[in-house]
Amino acid sequence: MKRIKLLIILLVLSLLVTGCVHINLTNKKNSSKGRIYNIVSLQDKGINMFNTLIPEDWKASISSEDLINSSHPFVEKVLITNKDESAKIYIVSQHSYVENAKYNEGVNQDYYTTYLHYMDSPTYSDFFMNSMYKGSTFVETKQIDKELLEQVDALQSIRVENAKNDAQLLQNSTSGITFQINNVGATTSKRIYQNGETYYEMTTAVFAVSSKLTSSLSSLLDSTATNWYMPYVIVYEANSKENYDKYYDDYNFIIQNSDFTMDYYYMIDYVSSAIANVVTATYAAKSKAALDAMNNYIDSNYTSTSAQSTNDKVMEMWDDVIKEVDSYKTEDGSYIKTSIHNDTVAQNGDEIYIGSKAGIPIGFNELEKTYN
Repeated sequence: MKRIKLLIILLVLSLLVTGCVHINLTNKKNSSKGRIYNIVSLQDKGINMFNTLIPEDWKASISSEDLINSSHPFVEKVLITNKDESAKIYIVSQHSYVENAKYNEGVNQDYYTTYLHYMDSPTYSDFFMNSMYKGSTFVETKQIDKELLEQVDALQSIRVENAKNDAQLLQNSTSGITFQINNVGATTSKRIYQNGETYYEMTTAVFAVSSKLTSSLSSLLDSTATNWYMPYVIVYEANSKENYDKYYDDYNFIIQNSDFTMDYYYMIDYVSSAIANVVTATYAAKSKAALDAMNNYIDSNYTSTSAQSTNDKVMEMWDDVIKEVDSYKTEDGSYIKTSIHNDTVAQNGDEIYIGSKAGIPIGFNELEKTYN
């Protein structure tokens, strides 16, 4: 009984402090110099997961990988390359880990959790690069935009507040159990690596919240954990320093106009909740009375403070004036962001022209600038 209760409490606690959230990938100015871009929507698992705007000689693809994590059960991996693949952009969607001294690092099938010691953003960048690009070495750190740092801090505050609210709800529904939520903080880094002639720039952020569970029923239930997650990982790769510089503006522009869709966040939220319900249902036959409160909490409260509400708050924080970009409404009702230094945006089907008004190609219709 005690093991069953602990398993479910830890699972729910992992969900409530590692909810799905949205963060802008980057925040750069860029001038397109009168080029044609293609709107690309990438689908996986039957839904549109990722939208991007890429130069007509670039291409994009997406794939997914299932993880053993209740809060982020799968990740989407986007690869965007130029024509000769001398420059690549690799984007990994949000993923998470848990640090808990009670359990060995690695996959825990019972708790549907991957345990890994906590790392701040620079340390995680080194860890990621050593795992994905063996032989690469750190070169230097680049400065992070002030606006992105402010966004990260604000998002961390929202996450901590939501975690405290959810912990209080869970505590109220479970006798003999108390929870304490602490703000570990958020870190962001942009680091340059090199492997032979190949250059890499990696950008990521790491958010972390610690939780302490104390039981008056049994000290065996006591547990302290750090739930930490990355909202994204971005790696810009070029096969030479010359190409790194040559395609850097394209890289910035593509990232500025790339984002995981709200359908992606809803899918993560849905699968996470489904996992929690399946796990609790599995043990319910053995300990139904002890788990009814947990099931009720997951069903009625979890989604209220996860993807949708948090994403809306984050997106409302940003104003395009701060980022020095204009927003244009496309024919299908979506929006394109581009530097205020570009005169206009025009569209012909899935093709987008960004540049001067005088250079709009025949057949392209100029789009309306919007401040929505």
